Amino acid sequence: MTAQPVHVVLPVRGMHCASCVVRIEAALKSLEGVLSASADLASRTVAVSFVAVPGQLGVRDLKRAVERAGYDVLGESGSRVEAENRSLWAQQEEEGVLLRRLQGGLFLAAPLYFADAWNLSLYTRLLLALPLQVWGGWHFHEGLWRSIRRRRADMNTLVSLSTWAAFLYSAYVTLLPETLPLAARHDQWDAVSGLIILVTLGRWLESKTRGKANEAVARLMRIAPKTARVQRGERFETLPIAEVQVGEVVLIRPGEQVGLDGTVLSGDSTVDESLLTGESLPVEKSAGSAVWGGTINKTGALEIRVAKPGSESALARIVEAVRMSAAAKPRVQRFADRVAAVFVPLVILLAVSVALVWAFWGPEPKSIFALTCLISVFAVACPCALGLATPLAVSAGMGRAAQMGVFIRNADVLEAVGQLHVVLFDKTGTLTEGRPRVESLILVEGEREETLAYALAAERRSEHPFASAVRDYAEAQGISAAPVDSFESFPGRGVLIRSGARTIRAGSLSWLKENGASLSADQVRKLQDAAGSILGVAQDGRFLGAFILADAVRPSAKGAVSALKAMGLEVYLISGDRNALAYRVAEAVGIGTVFAEIDPEEKAKTVERLRSEGKRVAMVGEGFNDAPALSVADIGISLASGTDIATEAADMTLMSSDLLVLAKALRLCRKTRRVIWENLFWAFAYNLLLIPVAAGALYPWFGVMLKPQYAGAAMALSSVSVALNSLRLRRKEI
Repeated sequence: MTAQPVHVVLPVRGMHCASCVVRIEAALKSLEGVLSASADLASRTVAVSFVAVPGQLGVRDLKRAVERAGYDVLGESGSRVEAENRSLWAQQEEEGVLLRRLQGGLFLAAPLYFADAWNLSLYTRLLLALPLQVWGGWHFHEGLWRSIRRRRADMNTLVSLSTWAAFLYSAYVTLLPETLPLAARHDQWDAVSGLIILVTLGRWLESKTRGKANEAVARLMRIAPKTARVQRGERFETLPIAEVQVGEVVLIRPGEQVGLDGTVLSGDSTVDESLLTGESLPVEKSAGSAVWGGTINKTGALEIRVAKPGSESALARIVEAVRMSAAAKPRVQRFADRVAAVFVPLVILLAVSVALVWAFWGPEPKSIFALTCLISVFAVACPCALGLATPLAVSAGMGRAAQMGVFIRNADVLEAVGQLHVVLFDKTGTLTEGRPRVESLILVEGEREETLAYALAAERRSEHPFASAVRDYAEAQGISAAPVDSFESFPGRGVLIRSGARTIRAGSLSWLKENGASLSADQVRKLQDAAGSILGVAQDGRFLGAFILADAVRPSAKGAVSALKAMGLEVYLISGDRNALAYRVAEAVGIGTVFAEIDPEEKAKTVERLRSEGKRVAMVGEGFNDAPALSVADIGISLASGTDIATEAADMTLMSSDLLVLAKALRLCRKTRRVIWENLFWAFAYNLLLIPVAAGALYPWFGVMLKPQYAGAAMALSSVSVALNSLRLRRKEI
């Protein structure tokens, strides 16, 4: 028997740049049995999938691998949310340390800046610089020591080496000035203090803005319900959400949060679902209505039966899906990670080479020019912005999507949205309300009660919206279902039951005819002239009759189609329903191209045919019969009101019934993709432009040298600018 993969999320302390991400992933992937490892710099967590082998590979081995790479593992969790809580605590602790070092560093650095004006002696300057270098820059030096132990360089290596180079040279000038030429007797205390203060400031600001990028999802985590009032015996007890079992009854009073997903047993109320759907208008709830964990009960008391544990509630799944998709790497970030893996060693080699060139062939004082270029190249080239470019944008974009009532399964959707050509809409339950009602029953060979009893029995176990309408119609007339011995579903066609010696089919006319139902051409024509969808019922080849069903078009459908067309997308309708009805709905919403009277397999083949023509296709559906097409489309988009299998097959799920949210979600994906590319462009351009300047390339022509403290400030500014650019995605105007 094949062992099932184990999924674990490790919160890691010490990740600061893209090189750290590459190093941690490489350390984990080198272990035999590890299937995948994805480190997320924004949340400082690592998601690992592996095959646990007793005595050979376990979570302890994963921790050891990360620690050997030079990082601290803060624990383990099967949930990214729990792991991020631990990481968030460590990050807040680090923020406090950085702030204290920054404040203390400013106190020590101020006299160094005014040393000449205050006429401080050389030894006083050294005594002030020593605690600034050792204590104020300890977080960099600690990283340098770890990089030496693991023989891999990163951002801390560059910053620490640059400050030590400036400090040791300045100390040498102070203690042994007579051994140097007069022109070389210039200390670099301004470089030491400037680098430590400005880079520490940049890291602190980056940490603050990084937290803001994740704020939307952090808000969901904070306001998630923690307890529920559960019926135990004759009374209700307040218990933690984790202790509530599926099937138990929970009481929600007016003004309280709904703790878990479930179904209303009794009571009438309105519920604010804006947290999940983005829609501000409360939704009426009564017996039989579905309610979601995290929503707010407004007016009346409700008793609900719990349908899912707290860890699987709609809110928990949204938070987890957003976090998982934020941690997943789009192709462009995987390329950036490969660059980062070799970037720091190349920078060190370049800096040393440039310093040697200036030391041998530069103008006097050669040592000062060589040292300045060495320190400046080290300081300016830290790849922080490169590592933050994608995860911060993805976190901010996914968080904004969650606020809109949309969650996206993986980050590659962002790439795919930017390349879309066609959006295919299913009809029933997608463009229409999905709540059809029976307008009439046309009898052919059957008696009314007999036809209703067979139809009720056949549709009792079906998830199709037509089935629900038939059940409501039959039960409203007091009909009892015929006994059922077996049930079989044929997605997109109908259902089959056996009741004693009888075989009953309920479904499309074409399917019934294929299976021997006695339908004349005139009867088919007469039924198809009816203004509505048709659900036929046949017993052992005898056609009993047909239900005529009507379903209203969603009010937002026409506006959504117009918005998608305005984005340059082609919009088609694809349906298993009759041509006449499909074209009627298409005309109502403004769609010109229709594929009608096709089964689920043909839907999938239609998607594949469009893709073979070079078109990128998004499929929007919500039914069991849409799952094949959703799974083969470039992007599968499901409505949360749909079946579980459709939601599982989709890359994007809309919690709201407002289809205009779809256009907003696609625009947000495009904007997120654009911000990622902007971030990466500026991260690369910054290094390509400033490394030559730091190396002194402009000095021979313009006499310009980049001072180390300015190089450090530029490096810090690049990380902060990437974070601030990502924060634009949190705006509500999309």
